[in-house]
Order: sequence, then C-alpha cells, then structure tokens
Amino acid sequence: MPAHRSRAALTAGLLAGVVTAGCLTTTASAATGGAVADTAYAFTARLDIGDGTRACSAALVAPAWLATSAACFTEGPGAPEVTPGAPARKTTATIGRTDLTTTAGQVREVVELVPRADRDLVLARLASPTTGIAPVRFAASAPVPGEELTLAGFGRTRDEWAPTRLHTATLVVGSVSDTTVALDGRTDTDAVCAGDAGGPLVRRTDTGFELVALGSRSWQGGCWGTDPAETRNEAVSPRTDDIAGGSTLAAGSVLTAGDTLTANATRLTLRADGDLAVVSRTGRTLWSTGTAGHPGATARFTGGGNLTVVDADGTTVLWESGTTAPGGTAVLQDRGDFVIRDADGVSRWSAGTVVRHDYDGDGRSDLAAWYDHGDGHDSLQTLLAGADGTLGQPFPSYSSAVGSWNAANMRFTTGDYDGDGRGDMAALYGYSDGSVRLFTALGKADGGFAAPVPSWEARPGGWTAGNMTLHSGDFDGDGRDDIAAWYDYDNGDDRLFTFAANATGGFAAPVPSWSNTANDWNRDNLKFVVGDFDGDGRDDLGGLYRHADGSMRTYSFLTDATGGFRPALGSWGSATFGDWNRTHVYAGDFDGDGRDDIAAWYDYADGHDAVHVLRSSTTKAGVFETPYQAYTTAAGNFTHADMRVVPGDYDGDGRDDLAALYGYSDGKVRAFTWTSRADGGLNGAAPGWASATTTGWDIGRSTFLRSAN
Repeated sequence: MPAHRSRAALTAGLLAGVVTAGCLTTTASAATGGAVADTAYAFTARLDIGDGTRACSAALVAPAWLATSAACFTEGPGAPEVTPGAPARKTTATIGRTDLTTTAGQVREVVELVPRADRDLVLARLASPTTGIAPVRFAASAPVPGEELTLAGFGRTRDEWAPTRLHTATLVVGSVSDTTVALDGRTDTDAVCAGDAGGPLVRRTDTGFELVALGSRSWQGGCWGTDPAETRNEAVSPRTDDIAGGSTLAAGSVLTAGDTLTANATRLTLRADGDLAVVSRTGRTLWSTGTAGHPGATARFTGGGNLTVVDADGTTVLWESGTTAPGGTAVLQDRGDFVIRDADGVSRWSAGTVVRHDYDGDGRSDLAAWYDHGDGHDSLQTLLAGADGTLGQPFPSYSSAVGSWNAANMRFTTGDYDGDGRGDMAALYGYSDGSVRLFTALGKADGGFAAPVPSWEARPGGWTAGNMTLHSGDFDGDGRDDIAAWYDYDNGDDRLFTFAANATGGFAAPVPSWSNTANDWNRDNLKFVVGDFDGDGRDDLGGLYRHADGSMRTYSFLTDATGGFRPALGSWGSATFGDWNRTHVYAGDFDGDGRDDIAAWYDYADGHDAVHVLRSSTTKAGVFETPYQAYTTAAGNFTHADMRVVPGDYDGDGRDDLAALYGYSDGKVRAFTWTSRADGGLNGAAPGWASATTTGWDIGRSTFLRSAN
C-alpha cells in the first residue's frame, strides 16, 4: 500500500466483498490466488444467504460457530446494522468442502447471529455442531506491518465468476488500528474479491493456523467483473486477534462490549449495557451478572482467578465471582455450563447453566424412555419439549431386534457423557451368567439415540447388577457427565464408585471413594437426587433418608476434584414433616440462582398433592434449607403412583421445572409440565401430548431416563 494513502481515503472507496444475485447460478469461490488442496483450510465455509440472493465466506471457530462479515447480512450501504437473533434470510453454511462439485464436508443452517458493534464481524451459530472438522483458533497476537497473511474464500477469481474450488490469496499487512488491519496484495494477482467477505485471514504457526482477521472490503482490482482500469488490490479487514474467542478465558483476560465465548450449547457475551450473560441456543438468558445499565463496563478475569465486572470508570466492581484460582481459567463448556477452574483444573465456581437431558441440543430439556414392547423388542422413545415447556408426541429412534434385551435386567440413567451438549443414555446390563456390562447410547441431532455401544464390563463374580444404583452427573468437573454407582453389598456395607466418562461417551473402570462398613446406611431407605448443590461446578449426590424412628433427613455427598465422594453432610430433617413413603424427591435449580435444590412431591392421604422445595444454602456449603410450598393441587387431580416425573428445564429459561407422563385408569397417558417461576414456585400443570387410544402407550412398559434413580 502506498504510504501516502490515508486510511480514511482507502476505506471510503472500498467495496464489500459480498456476492449478490445477478447471473450467479453456481457456488462462488475465492480470492484471485490459486486453488487449494482438498483438505487444506477445511475450516473455511461458504455461505448461501437467501437461497442464492448473496454469497459470502466464513471461518469455523468452534464446532457450532462461524465468524464472518456482518456486511453479509445487511441490505447494503446505509442499511440498518445486523439485528441479533435469527438471520433475516435463510442462510446455509457448507463447511470443509474445498471442491464444490463434491459432497465432502458438512452442511448446516445458520440459526443465530451475534454481531459486534465496533467492527464488521458477526458470530453465526449453526443449527447443530460440526464433527471431525478442526476449527481455526483466534490469534493471540496482533498483525505487524510487513507480515504476510493468507486469505481463503469462496469469492470470484481473476478469470471466473463462479469457480468451483476454494482459493487463497496472500496479503501483506500495511498498518494496524484498534479494530482493523490494512492490507495489500503481495502480487497483482492477490486480491479480496466479491464473495470473500468473511473469509479467514490466517497466519501459519508451528502449531497450525491462527485467525488474524476476516475478509471485508477492498478495491477488488483484478477480480472478475471489476473495471479493468481498477488495479488497486488494497483491503481493510476487521481484526480477530484482539477479541475474546473460543471457549476459554486465561488469567488476565478482559472482555469488552460484544466479546463472546462460544460453545455447542450456549454462548457467553458481554452486552453493550454491561451485563455479562450466558445465553442458550433458544436465545434465552440462562444466567447473568445483573449489571445492565452500565455501558462501557468490562469483564475481567484477574490473575488471582476472580471474575469481575468493572464499571466504565475502571475501578468500581459491579459484580464478582469471589473465587481464588491463581493461574486458572474460565471455561464455557460445550454442554452449556460456565465454570472457573484453578491452575490444576479443579472447578471452583459455576454459573449453573447446564440444561440436562437436552436430547436434540435446542436448549430445552426433553423426556426419553426405554420402552419394552409386548412382542419382545425394545426401543428408545423421545418426547421433545416446545418453547412453552410442553412435551410433544413421542417418536422412536433406536429399536432392537426381538430378544436382544430384557428390561428387567437393566439399570438406566442419562447424562451428557461425551460433553457435546446433547443428552445420552447409559444402561447397565446384568447377564444370566453373573457378568455385567455398561452401554452408552449417544444422543443424535434430532433428539433420538444411536444404538447402545458397550465400554466397561465385569466378569461373573465381580459385580452384581441388582446391587447397583446408577446416577449421572459431572462429578469431576471436566465437562462430561460421569456415572456414580451406589453399591449395596450383601453384608450390609455400602460404597460409592465413579465411572469417569471419556470423550467418546464410554466409561473408565470404576474408582471407589466413600464407603460405609458400620451398617448405618440402608439403600432402601434413601431416595437419591443429583445436582450441583454447592455451586462449585461439580455435581454431587444427595438424598432423603428415612431413619428407624420414622424421621427423615436430607444428606449431601459432595464431590472432590477426582470425582470421588466425601462423607455425607446432614442438613434439614424432620420427625413431623410427613410420611417418607409419600415423599418423592427431584433435584433442579428451581429458583435460577446457579445451585441445585430439592423438590419434594408429597402425595397426601386425603388425595391432594403439593410440591415443597428445599433450597440449597446460600452459604454454598451444599446443604439444604427448610422447605417451602411451591405448588399445591386439589384432591383427585394427580396420583403420584401413576406418574413418571423427571426434573429439567423444559422451557429453556434457566430455571428447572418438573415434567411427567401420567397414566390414567383407562390406559391412556398424557404429558404434563410444571414450569418454575422466578420466585421459586411452580406454575400449574400444562398439558402436552396425550395418547389417542388406550393401547397407544403402556406406562408400565416404559422406563423414563433420569440422572438419579
């Protein structure tokens, strides 16, 4: 770039590198440089906006997220800025397909846009995460004058209006501002062309590519369709090295307005009004710091491991996590939780934003059941939740051959075992020879399940399936749910084992932790729950215990950094609350404070029912407070024995709810949802799907998947 040309003069004349409709009939390709190898720059995506109305390029920066030019989604110069939310026009992304005449790569619809106000950049969320394509990481250092960067894109070339291969160009850094980088083609044949907007500008390092900037505006000299008299190939691009990206904040990181961390299930954004928020795939705010009304505020993850939101004056702390984790990280997990870990990777704090058993990854909990059909075959059935939290008609996915399984020999549980943001199923099978085997059925994008695959097994004589009670939760805080097994030995001893999950959803050999050899616990007197009761980012095991004198008491088995369990902590208890047999407990964050509580459904002798909630203590000690009544219903409306209740966030608002399938005396069934309110109460039962006939669904043949059993 000539030294005498000012940035203002350059920018004023540049054209956005967006291909708009005309005689475009096939997919556009990239910059005026050469075509690339089939596997090179696989993180580059091609965007089709408005069914051929326009075309752009993009960079895959996380399995479910693209970074691209905001200009791709505006209607031209002077048009309103991009509105956060769903694109105004249908947008389809093709990722990992360097040759557009093939079927390689993956195709996803773009369902959400998260624009930045300070530069030509928008993050675009995909309808479902990509698999097997490595995202490009954001650069950690600024571009420097004279540095050469490579642009990959799907725009025009010198000779082709609509090439069929991904192309690259080499651009040289001229100058760098706070938000942009000025570039010049290394040769006359290197330029940013129409269709290259949003394409990745990368530097090559010893550890791979880094995303430094994105294609945006240029003179388009030498590009097909440009006036031959135009020979300038300078460009201006938005920087990506100085924004928060990926899913992790290192110690010392600072977020400014618009900075966003991305994961499969959620995103973390510092909004322009100063509020730091975790937002679900449905666009609902699951958690925030409550610091809106402070434009110019920044979020800072200090060297000491304390996450803070600081006012625009640079000194006033508006909110803080209160954590001490020197050298630690703040991580947005693919399953949706935002956690702070210390330098050893131990979880110290959590926003509590996991949406449990979300089988289709849409940001709302769903129901699933193993159905034991009368003809001897078995299937997995899913009831997806709608925006209002009500449940739809069940549909089958995995279906077995006759005689493959015997549900009576199985112990079920559910969790996100591979940490991808979709719930999975696990089942322990006890064989007639005394051996046991643990299976995982991974969740699929449509909410169904793949066929169960075995991982751990034990030979005859080692374990007895009937002695094991399975529970699921992220007990070690690594972002994947594990399995805890309460083992009730024949001699009266008890022990807790943890099966740690791996990246593929399988399980390692069990590791023991807490044990009881004093015969002072009886599994049959303990009703279990699972949740993060102390808010440290690791799930715990809890329960309501019936003592010999008829009194009941809540207990918590908190987890340590290894996923093991500590001795039980007792908290609320009562000799007068009622009958333990009529009390049924479920865990969830019913008030949205980031810590899980216990909801106790009580089936009164006179026929009426009520739900009492025991909040987890604000001391974050993992214990429970005195219960309050959250819901009541008149006699005759419900009988708990005819219900299959599963807690979860069915409307995706960041607070857990209750849902159930109800079996009537005539054989019909109906789904109900009790959504939670901001005050921790529950709304009345909202009906969902109902069977049309008395033979459509036998509730006695269905085992609904729960994290606690």
